[in-house]
Amino acid sequence: MTGEVSLLQHRLFNGWPFFWLVAVLTFAAMILGYLMIGVTTPEAAINMIRLSVQLASPWVFLAFVATPMTKLFPGKLSKWLLRNRRYLGLSFAAGFGWQAVFIGVLLALHNAYYWQEMHNDIDLLLRMASYVILFALTITSFFPVRRRMLPEHWRWLHLVGIWYFWAAIWASYAPMALSSDAKTIDVVYTVIGLVALLLRIAAYLKANGHNLSEAKVLP
Repeated sequence: MTGEVSLLQHRLFNGWPFFWLVAVLTFAAMILGYLMIGVTTPEAAINMIRLSVQLASPWVFLAFVATPMTKLFPGKLSKWLLRNRRYLGLSFAAGFGWQAVFIGVLLALHNAYYWQEMHNDIDLLLRMASYVILFALTITSFFPVRRRMLPEHWRWLHLVGIWYFWAAIWASYAPMALSSDAKTIDVVYTVIGLVALLLRIAAYLKANGHNLSEAKVLP
């Protein structure tokens, strides 16, 4: 076979090499952020928490649209997304996990600030639910665990999980994007999240419209 290999087909951008590339780059970005921002004040620790979410967000949006893209825009990009959907999800987990690390730092170094200024029972419950769901999604992404589950249980877990994290991430940006001190990244991620949702809805409508058309011609 001759010709250049497409960038999306390169070994480095597929499978486990892709995941480790993202994980290493995320680690490097977090270390750089730590050196530049630090954690000596509560505000600095909170900025590190936000940085971890910012680094993780693109991967959950891409995983969210992997299947819809194959239905709406079949091609090399959509095939790459579907082929690497598992690793996109794991890349999100690798980034989002840093949030837990710096929440721990915030609690350890600025405990009084957290309980007096930030603590909210609902937020705490949602955060705990996020880590439980993230752990469940991560562990069931490995085939030895997946094989022990009924296929329908696995599909429902990952369907609920991807919708949950799309909603959680988007809802964390949308209010900030609408605020008077909105940052560019807040607006960008809010728009990307909305586009991802519209793609998901469009794919659903297309699939159901196709099924309805087929049903009409059945005897």
